[in-house]
Amino acid sequence: MKSMDNVFQSPEWEELKLATGYTKSYRVNNVLILQRNLPLGFSMLYSPMVDKSTQSTVLSTQFKTEVRKIGEENNSIFYRLELDVPVASSEDCVLSTENYAKSFEEMQPEHTLILDLTKSEAEILAQMKSKGRYNIKVAEKNNLTVGKTNKTGPELDSFFNLYSATAKRHKISYRAKKYFDSLLEILGKSGYAELFTVYLDERPLASAIIIYSDRKAIYLYGASSDEYKNLMAPYQLHFEIIKEARSKGFETYDFFGIAPEDAPNHPWVGVTRFKKQFGGTERQIYGSYDLILKPIVYKMFKMAEKIRRRQVSF
Repeated sequence: MKSMDNVFQSPEWEELKLATGYTKSYRVNNVLILQRNLPLGFSMLYSPMVDKSTQSTVLSTQFKTEVRKIGEENNSIFYRLELDVPVASSEDCVLSTENYAKSFEEMQPEHTLILDLTKSEAEILAQMKSKGRYNIKVAEKNNLTVGKTNKTGPELDSFFNLYSATAKRHKISYRAKKYFDSLLEILGKSGYAELFTVYLDERPLASAIIIYSDRKAIYLYGASSDEYKNLMAPYQLHFEIIKEARSKGFETYDFFGIAPEDAPNHPWVGVTRFKKQFGGTERQIYGSYDLILKPIVYKMFKMAEKIRRRQVSF
């Protein structure tokens, strides 16, 4: 596999987003800015997962001047900067003094779980919770098979059937099939994405889409069957992904989204409990900050979004 850069700032991610809802894209000092149209002729601007190496660029006066210019030309309410920088890396987020305000919602999860893949397989198993190790052993005794692909086809159909059924079961919204077709067509052919599936004979039991970014493998989407839970297929799925990513030289496995410790009613509590069976270290990133371009309209948009999101049933 080729050396990976930040997938969220890559031309491939840009192509994916333009194919699945965003209308325009720009590059300012090589930072990707996406535009999404909003009701009443407004728009928003968004830079996904800007890492620490680019942090100084997005704080510069020149960068913000260029963003404001793009915003004026496109009637943008705000520019959302998503900062993929660990909170522990500094005492305070300098964005608070640079005209950025903390966003009222996140585009990607702020809290995640990171597994160190530079350790040996034995060390990775040793740092897992005992239940995690036990369930992996149970799965390995059940003659399950694991397949992978980076192309669309029957495997993706199986993934989507599991994914949509899982979402309906938990009463949460989910992406359309065409989004995943575009994801594998665009990211898969460039080596940025793979689909893994665990089968009992030919019956898919658990599936996950993994993307590769810089030195890490990221668990982006996943689902599992409500049948044959005793076979522990999701545990074998992730352990195989961990071994595969480690063999390719990736240094970390990012479980990409867990519930914060102080949120016992968070909708991700159940999946967080599962992810923590694999051990790892919890990490919080600074996340989303907004450069507000139209203050009055921004307040109205913020109120409307909060009302809309309260109507979503988790």
